[in-house]
Amino acid sequence: MPDFGGSFGKVIVKAKLQKLIGLRAILPVATLRLLETDFSLRDSDQKIVVKGHLTQSMGGDQPTCYCTLRALRGYSKFHTRAAQILEPLIKAKIKDFGLKCLLEAQDLEVFKSKQGNSVLLLTVAMQAEPAVRSIALAMLDQAERHVRGVIADTDTEFLHQFRVNVRKLRSLISLLKKALPTTLIDTLKPKLSLIAGKTNKLRDLDVLILAHESYRTMLPANFESGLNKLYGLIEKQRKQEKNKVARYLSSKDYKATIASCAAEFSLNSVFETAMASKSIARVVKKLILKRYHKMLAMCQGISCQSPDQNIHALRIEFKKLRYLIEFFVDLLPKKRIVKIVGEIKKIQTILGDYNDYGVQIGILNGYVDDALVDMSNSLSGLIAILHQKKIEKRSKVESAIADFFTENMTNEFNLVFGIRKTKGLG
Repeated sequence: MPDFGGSFGKVIVKAKLQKLIGLRAILPVATLRLLETDFSLRDSDQKIVVKGHLTQSMGGDQPTCYCTLRALRGYSKFHTRAAQILEPLIKAKIKDFGLKCLLEAQDLEVFKSKQGNSVLLLTVAMQAEPAVRSIALAMLDQAERHVRGVIADTDTEFLHQFRVNVRKLRSLISLLKKALPTTLIDTLKPKLSLIAGKTNKLRDLDVLILAHESYRTMLPANFESGLNKLYGLIEKQRKQEKNKVARYLSSKDYKATIASCAAEFSLNSVFETAMASKSIARVVKKLILKRYHKMLAMCQGISCQSPDQNIHALRIEFKKLRYLIEFFVDLLPKKRIVKIVGEIKKIQTILGDYNDYGVQIGILNGYVDDALVDMSNSLSGLIAILHQKKIEKRSKVESAIADFFTENMTNEFNLVFGIRKTKGLG
């Protein structure tokens, strides 16, 4: 797995690109060569009167040339004359050295927007069923764009984004199941569940791989030997699981499943349900408001004694709420939505971190083996540290819930999405 951090030697280049791109791996998609040449112009006496620099872009079929000239003292008239002769090369604007044309000629589908619905033209008047079918097809397409990277094992991000889009698709048809035919739901839910399930173990192993350096810094140096043994085992398991997932995603069964899902979503709308023919904007606003008030009731029952499953359930509800908003963001008031989504992201980060500690503890417990003393000692130390971090995060979870579910936020949801009268939190 290529590591973005090691892709560039110069720290300043690495820092700038990481900020702009966000991914861990850099993939070559086009090749461009620059040929730079210094030259001199001489008069009839062979004296150098002008110095210049020529840059040739050797990409594609048509090289592009750019030129700069430097005047020498006492020879300004020669510089003026040379500039007139070479005017087309000197005035050429150096934008991208022809790289843009090269990139446009490449197949860069996999790098397009993560948001499947970003290319859709949803309208307020659009009926619910055709809108959901269109978004579902886009989500399916987005998932498929990452398959090549998963099979090649280019970077863990490809599997992550594949899973995100499959998860969003499953959430979409679950959240708006009343807008779709029952037969479609019954047919596709098990298929999408199967696809997601095939990648669960590999993602768990990827999470451990990505946490390696973090775990190393948590433990004293004398635990390093045991940690290395653990990661030797994890790397071996990951290789086996990666091959298994690659075989599945390359198989006829997977391709047939994806094709059948696409075919189902591509069928004409049948408007079997009452919701199917309603305005998608009205349907979505009602669903969002209903989900918010459900979450509001859930949070009022959460305290420092509440079990983890209650926190987990609320975290899942936040995920569904955000999906609902993001699926149909083009139909909602932009300024208000940006503020709401920003607050949702904040609490999701805290709830997600808390959940991640629990998940990592559960996975690591599975590696404890009394026959491997060094490794088990390292695991015990690591699990204890993660458990302490989880306890510390719990108070932040409760504060975040209190900060989000305020009377102002309830008023905002009622105003943006709805129909109900403003209610206090009591």
